[in-house]
Amino acid sequence: MDQAFLRVASQIMVLFFIMLAGYAARKTSVLEPSTVKGLSRLLMNVSLPALIVTAMQFPFDTEVLASSIQIVIISILAYIGIISFSYLYAKLSKEEPKRKDVIQFSLIFSNVTFMGFPVVNVIYGELGVFFAALYNMPFNLILLTLGVAIMSRNAKGSGSRKGNIKKALMSPGIIALIIGFGLFIFSITLPKPLHQAVDMLGNTTTPLAMIIIGALLGDVSLKSIPGDKSLYLLIFNRLFLMPLLAYIPLRLLGFEGMMLGIPVIIIAMPVGAVTGAFASLYDADDYLASKAVFITTLLSMITIPIWAMFL
Repeated sequence: MDQAFLRVASQIMVLFFIMLAGYAARKTSVLEPSTVKGLSRLLMNVSLPALIVTAMQFPFDTEVLASSIQIVIISILAYIGIISFSYLYAKLSKEEPKRKDVIQFSLIFSNVTFMGFPVVNVIYGELGVFFAALYNMPFNLILLTLGVAIMSRNAKGSGSRKGNIKKALMSPGIIALIIGFGLFIFSITLPKPLHQAVDMLGNTTTPLAMIIIGALLGDVSLKSIPGDKSLYLLIFNRLFLMPLLAYIPLRLLGFEGMMLGIPVIIIAMPVGAVTGAFASLYDADDYLASKAVFITTLLSMITIPIWAMFL
């Protein structure tokens, strides 16, 4: 069997067991919903920004800079393709409007923060996280503008678009990316005690993210999943078709290594954990959103190692 598959599958199993701990903690009420929200804020505002900064702590390199520009261009083109695909799917779909909103949102926004960064870190290490952070730059801006527009188009009120853009640009992840990139460009190394502290905080990202995912899944009922045909199609598109549509052109254009692997891996991530929160906030089908997050997260434990075989 392919060594890449075995290596990634082994690491994914580690993540799965940590996720299982979070699931058990939520089911036994060790973690309450308010605690999970607090952990999520800790991850978004402290752990992940620290991981991004430490991932960029290496001397300036023109090849890395060139690759950085490449990954940003690939990201922009990928999001254009994904958004176009989602609108085509929504136009052809005969689903009830609020279910259609959730499905389209789920196609665009994968679970980059809680799953993508930890998996990229496992496969490619800190340099991979650096490129993944650059690739993910458009995510927050698209989430808080187009994402809000999709989820709220059949709901009352959606908030200020100008405010959403400002919020996206001022997110801790973007600020950490700017700081980290500045340190990289000018080859500035953090003082050793500070670097160790930031590095230790960054190292909490993966276990913290998996515990949060497990806890979130602990609130989902499995009863109606088997009979939901539209959910099956969403699973196929999210975990198989869309990564394939990214893989083929990138491979044909000669991309390899991280320039091929990071876009494909991120696109192959399960439905974003934020989907349920947005669906609830904007009165969309939050039950469908929860099921989509749950089942795609579980199945991604199998599909991600399979994709790793081709990268």
